[in-house]
Amino acid sequence: MRNVAGYGPLGFERAVVSLEAALRERLPAPHRRLNPEEIDAAYRHRNFERGWRIDMVCSDGTTRQIDLLVGASFPAGYPRTALVDSPGQLVWPHIEYDGVLCLLPIMAEVDAEDPGSVGLNLLGRSARLIEELIKGDIVERDFREEFLTYWFYARDSGKKVTSLINPAGPSREVRVWRGHEMVIVGETHEQLGSWLANCFGKLPGKKKYHSEPAALVWLPQGPLPSEYPAIGADLMVLAEGAGVEDVELLAGIASSANKDVLVLIGADGRGGPGLIAVTTTAAGMSLARHGRVEKPLLKGFTPKGLPTAVATSRLYSAAPVSKAEVSRADAAWIHGRGKDLRTPTLLAKTVTVIGCGSVGSSVAARLVRAGVGTSNLVDPDDLDWSNLGRHELGAGSVGKSKALELAGRFQKDFPHLSINGHDVGAHALVGGYQNLLAESDLIVSMTGSWDAEGAINRWHVVDGRATPIVYGWTESRAAAGHAVTIAVEGGCLRCGVGATGIPSFQACHWPAGAATIEEPACGNHFTPYGAVELGFVVDLIADAALRALIDPPVQSHHDLWLAKSDRLLASGGVWSEAACELVGRDSAGGRTASRRWLANDCPACSLVGDALITPV
Repeated sequence: MRNVAGYGPLGFERAVVSLEAALRERLPAPHRRLNPEEIDAAYRHRNFERGWRIDMVCSDGTTRQIDLLVGASFPAGYPRTALVDSPGQLVWPHIEYDGVLCLLPIMAEVDAEDPGSVGLNLLGRSARLIEELIKGDIVERDFREEFLTYWFYARDSGKKVTSLINPAGPSREVRVWRGHEMVIVGETHEQLGSWLANCFGKLPGKKKYHSEPAALVWLPQGPLPSEYPAIGADLMVLAEGAGVEDVELLAGIASSANKDVLVLIGADGRGGPGLIAVTTTAAGMSLARHGRVEKPLLKGFTPKGLPTAVATSRLYSAAPVSKAEVSRADAAWIHGRGKDLRTPTLLAKTVTVIGCGSVGSSVAARLVRAGVGTSNLVDPDDLDWSNLGRHELGAGSVGKSKALELAGRFQKDFPHLSINGHDVGAHALVGGYQNLLAESDLIVSMTGSWDAEGAINRWHVVDGRATPIVYGWTESRAAAGHAVTIAVEGGCLRCGVGATGIPSFQACHWPAGAATIEEPACGNHFTPYGAVELGFVVDLIADAALRALIDPPVQSHHDLWLAKSDRLLASGGVWSEAACELVGRDSAGGRTASRRWLANDCPACSLVGDALITPV
């Protein structure tokens, strides 16, 4: 229903009057207003409220008519145009089933304060598009470069195919798993089985997920609508156009199939690679004259005795095919829609996150979402109710291992990655899991315990600091956050931390007792902060970790986040002298800063060359 109030002072009706005035005063072509019956008859499945029909004399001497149409959201929502006597869908590109033209991107914004100019501008674009279509220069080009769009109009299957494969040539055999509601394609049986087990859980006992052979036919360019397969034999025609190897590929799949064959068709388009899917139907069950169900593919043969030539002719026959969309679920698409150049590097990396509390759980979540290929999550503690307000886990995980619960959740959410949980402490880690640490490209430690991080630092020094470590922590009320990256050169962690774990550089100064709050139990204290304030600190540490993975550091350094000064003052704190020297006494906060993490003759550095024995 139309919102009469519309957009601001204009409103819908005033916008319509403004548009009509612009047409009358600035449009030389004849036009008239459409009545509601005409709009409803031509655009029954649209929500157009008003429309105007404009005559346009084209370069080929033909007078064509364009409808200018506005919906209930006008003038905030942009108008649409339609070619009244369109040649039909998939004859010209950029024309939908009812003649409506596709000219603006879905998220286009328009000037709602000047509806007349918006309408005239769209009419001008429409006229230029129609002239280009008449000349024919863009027809084949746009159909090929945007073949995913036009395949959407031609599809006849409601079931989408989910693809895990790398959308690139060459043509090759792939594997498919068919569920009741999903069809999933992977590069190999192993990749497909691992993804399914991660996403849906392992099958009971020794059962394994079953996969079947499928094909990827990679074309040198996107297909035209006239080339879209309608019957099985059309797949062989496409394959012949791609090369002899593609014909042999389809024949080989047919010989090993015992049911319909799924064929993915891929090509590079304007915005990158695209995939579409076709399934043959010749192998479907049928009812014979004698009343028994038959399998047409195997008629007269046993499954192992079916000749390749017979299988090929029956699967790629005159029987119709089913055309479906493909949803990409490969890692490159999930992490950046195929445009993030860091993704291949990150997928090859392994990170070990030590400490899965309020800071560590969220840093781990960001690294997983960034696309780190393998994550090891380490924490000996169980989740408590008091953790929920600042943790990635929820009530269903209370009383369970933080590390194992996080790993299980992330693994299901990102089945293409490898995520492992280890419910052990830091001493046990450096004493019994040194292979795990040695195989990591980066270690991120956020235990909040000097006993734990002192042990990790001593191991790191003795190990030669070959693997960089990012240590992260927050000061009270998350008024400041720290990410210290320890590399092969510069200081170790102990070089900037005192014997009891107090950092030499602290950004905030608190009156006695203001930095921590005591729980209603003897000896239990905590540092107060909420999830929103903590987000800035998490981002600081995650960014330091991501940079260390992409470009491994050589020198140790220290990154800081300083909250807004008014928040610090409201909490009863002030900036320390060291912070003032770093960022200036007049700083309003709300910023990051960096400083060097220098080496000195600390007790940990004296361990170089020694063998470290850590109690387990």
